[in-house]
Amino acid sequence: MAAIFNDLHDVSQVLTEHIREEIGIVDVQPGSPRDVAATTEAAARITLVYTTPQQAHRNDPPERQADGTRRFPPLALSCFYLVTTSGTDGDDPIAAHHALGQIMTLYHDNPALQLPLSDNPGADPGAFTELGEGAMTVVQVPMLLDQIDKIWTSLDVQLQPWVLFEVSPVQLVSLKEDLEPAPVVHPGGIDLEVRAGTRPLLIRVTPEPVRPGGRVRIDAVLPGTVEAVTAGGVEVAAGDPLLVTEDGGAPLLLSLTGALAGLEGATVPLTIRAAGLVSRRGVLRLAPEGAPAVDAPPSISHDPTTDLVLTGANLAAPDEAVIWPDVGVADPTDVHTLALTGVAAGTVTIDSSELGSLPAGRGPWRLTVRLDQMFTPYVLVELES
Repeated sequence: MAAIFNDLHDVSQVLTEHIREEIGIVDVQPGSPRDVAATTEAAARITLVYTTPQQAHRNDPPERQADGTRRFPPLALSCFYLVTTSGTDGDDPIAAHHALGQIMTLYHDNPALQLPLSDNPGADPGAFTELGEGAMTVVQVPMLLDQIDKIWTSLDVQLQPWVLFEVSPVQLVSLKEDLEPAPVVHPGGIDLEVRAGTRPLLIRVTPEPVRPGGRVRIDAVLPGTVEAVTAGGVEVAAGDPLLVTEDGGAPLLLSLTGALAGLEGATVPLTIRAAGLVSRRGVLRLAPEGAPAVDAPPSISHDPTTDLVLTGANLAAPDEAVIWPDVGVADPTDVHTLALTGVAAGTVTIDSSELGSLPAGRGPWRLTVRLDQMFTPYVLVELES
C-alpha cells in the first residue's frame, strides 16, 4: 500500500520528525539549504527539488470506500528531496559531515517507513505527528556529474554536504468530491443462481490433518446437488451412510470408515461431483499414528442444550477445549476455554452448560482440544440458535 497524504508538505514533515527522533539532530526542518558555516552545531534542511508522476498509476480507477462511495484515484508521485547539512568548527565542517553520514546510514538501514510513525511500536508519545497512512521508501539516488551541476546551479547557495533521496510512492488525496455508490444491480438484474457449467469448488477440509478412520467436514461451493465424493480413488455416492450433506448441498460430512477405512499415506486426493461436474482435485491430509486428534462433529449443526461428544484418538488426559469464532479473533475475550467431561482415549464430552455460556450469533466456531502444550487440529462447530 502506498503512503497517502492530504498535503505534499506533510512528506517533508514526516522526514523531518523521523530524522530528528532517530538521529537526535535538533535543528532539522523543511526549507532551503543554508551555508555550511551557518551554525557550529549539526543542522539539516530538507528541500523538495522536484516530483514526477508514477506512470503505472495514471489510469487508476476510482477506489471504493467502506461506505460504498467511490473516491477519485490519488495523484501518485515520486518525490526527490535534497538533504543538506551544516555545522562547522572553525573552518572544519565536522558537524555537517557527521550529520550527513548519520542521515544516509539511517535510510540505508531502514529504507521503508510505515505511516503514521506515531503508530510504530516503541514510538515515544508526542515524538511524531499523525501524518500519512501506508508505506513509503526513502532511497538514496546515485548521482552523475552533470546531475550535480543541474541541481546546484538551480540553487542560489554554495555547494555544501548533501544527498538526494527519492521518496516513493507518495499519493495525494484527490480534491474531487466522492462519487455516489455504484449500482448494486448489474445489467439484466440480480442473478443469485450458480451459473451453469461452474465446477464445484473445494473451500477447505477440517480437521486438517484428520486421523485415519475419523470424520471430516468439507466446505464447498456447489452448482447443484452433491452426487458423490471421491477420496483416494474410492467413490462415496450421495445417500451412502458415510456421506452426510446439508439438504444435498454443502457443507458435507465424510466418515473415513467402511470403504474409506483403508486410506493410506500423508495425503489423499479428494474431489466432489455435483450437477455432473467434478471439482479440481483437493487434498485430504492424514495424521500420523499416535497423534492426538478429534473428528468433525457427527452432525453439521449441534443443539447447544445437549452435550457435545467428539470422537478422536490419543486423547488421554486432555486439559480443556479452546473455542473461538471462525471469522477471526478481534479481542482476547473472543477466545473461550471449555471444561471437558467424559474423557477417554477416544472421546471427549463438552457439557451443554459450557456450550450455553458462549455468546449467540458468533458461529460457526473453531474448536481444539489442548493436551499439555499440544493442540489438536481444529474442527468446526455450528450451534443451533
